Amino acid sequence: MHDVACRLAAPVDAPTLSALAIQVFLGTYAEDGIRPSVAHEAHELLSPAAFEAALADPAHTFVLAEREGRLLGFAQLAFPSRHALVPHENAAELVRLYVQERSTGRGIGRALLGQAEDEAVVRGASTLWLSVWAPNLRALAFYDRCGYASLGASTYRYRDDVYETRVFSKRLAAGKP
Repeated sequence: MHDVACRLAAPVDAPTLSALAIQVFLGTYAEDGIRPSVAHEAHELLSPAAFEAALADPAHTFVLAEREGRLLGFAQLAFPSRHALVPHENAAELVRLYVQERSTGRGIGRALLGQAEDEAVVRGASTLWLSVWAPNLRALAFYDRCGYASLGASTYRYRDDVYETRVFSKRLAAGKP
């Protein structure tokens, strides 16, 4: 991890964010092949244009992890963000935490999560929350190890597909009440 640097994203990063997001998304959600709905979701929500729009929106922040100018992972935050299971008003959402598969297990996810938590505090959040696809056991265990409390089940909808998720949150020590 010592040769990996974290920084905030800039508009020029949209194409690399898109490429890494599609790679991780398909590796996670299309292990048994790519269904049309998954392809549409990847192309619609993870396109360079979608990332350009998010990077231009002050409600979103991206933290990147890079080695020698190459993107290995990123965290996307949304401010403020509410969910029915999250009782705190000053909450931010960890929209995505994606690490390239070859880079997992090297502390990059934990470093990105720590930077995301710090950025949430800077932006005035007292809680960081996220949702994880229920079958993603590795991610569920990761957030548990990082001190996130499970708040219960929820659903994610894209077009006609419905996915079961688990919602997690963590109070941020230096956040505003």
